[in-house]
Amino acid sequence: MRDFYLFALDAFSTNRRRFLLTVAIIAIGVASLVGIETAVDVLTSQVVGSFDKLGAGLLTIRPRPDAPPIGFRQAYAFRHSGHDPASRVTVWTPMQDAAIVRGGGRTTDPVVHVLAVDESYLLVQGLRLAGGRHFSPYEVEGHSPVALLGDNVRRRLYGESDGLGEMVSVDGLRLQVIGVLERQGAVFGTGLDDALLMPISSSAEDCQITLRAAQGHLHPAMLQAGSRMATIRRLPLGAEPDFEIVEADGAASTLASLRSKLSLAALAIGLVTMLGAAVGLMNSLLVSVKERTREIGTRRALGARARDIARQFLAEALLIGLLGSAAGVVLGLLLGNLVALSLEGCFTAPWGWMAAGVLLAAVVSLSSGLLPARRAARLDPIEALRSL
Repeated sequence: MRDFYLFALDAFSTNRRRFLLTVAIIAIGVASLVGIETAVDVLTSQVVGSFDKLGAGLLTIRPRPDAPPIGFRQAYAFRHSGHDPASRVTVWTPMQDAAIVRGGGRTTDPVVHVLAVDESYLLVQGLRLAGGRHFSPYEVEGHSPVALLGDNVRRRLYGESDGLGEMVSVDGLRLQVIGVLERQGAVFGTGLDDALLMPISSSAEDCQITLRAAQGHLHPAMLQAGSRMATIRRLPLGAEPDFEIVEADGAASTLASLRSKLSLAALAIGLVTMLGAAVGLMNSLLVSVKERTREIGTRRALGARARDIARQFLAEALLIGLLGSAAGVVLGLLLGNLVALSLEGCFTAPWGWMAAGVLLAAVVSLSSGLLPARRAARLDPIEALRSL
């Protein structure tokens, strides 16, 4: 078998351009498969990591579209209602989605999310502070002019300084920075790195309620929350709720479904590219059989059997597939992990899909080499030696 591969390498050197083109086509097919799967793994780990920071059991209550908003009084009535004592509740409201924050003689881009939250927000959401402190109940009750900054906002305004004690202004409101959030990492453009948190006001008219259910009590907590909210909203018995309860784990399920679709798309792209590579490889080997007719006749005259000739061309096809798959795996890992780098993720290697890409390339190559190998093996030695 070693001799077969040595002959294959010699054949490559005489038809370098043709075989390099075929290797490149196979490499592109494997790279598309491995690259997309690497990028998907990176995105998945980033999103799942964000969910893990929040933890399981998060429920958010918000009004349905075109339904009356949840006012501050209703939200706080729910917060102080008799829910499971092991559960924790926070009330918050989005103030602005594209605000400009000024401070330290600098100005942010109009990308800052301004949220008004209560003193339980960080605890319920599973967030941590890199420095400073959270709002106290008295600051929330008095709607004190204080703020927490996301990491990107803090860096834009104060560089490497923590900015604690400094004054910032947003929409004409001056706030003192008392805390800085730990860096969260943004996925698909979301996250609290570009956020400013301030105490919620009793005049807030569009509140959302987030509840962290006790472990193992998610479904009962959801039923209880729906019942209590319906009572607070004074809905008639049996009426359709004008609010919805969104489960954080539902987003994870959506992500899993999206991931499987992306994997199928990557496989489809890889198969289509491999089909083109198979056609190109078969044509290259058929041309090679025609060009090497005299060589085949000489080897047959020296005692080589028909199956030896067939194995020779199958070895060449397999070697092309392995070279192409190796190049494709390297290229796919490089491209996929460039996505990881842009998202501040860690290096990822989808070993299963890498193995699948190599196996697919090997199967395609061997399949493409069957017809040329059979044709080469069936050449008549005498006629082959007579060829020019």
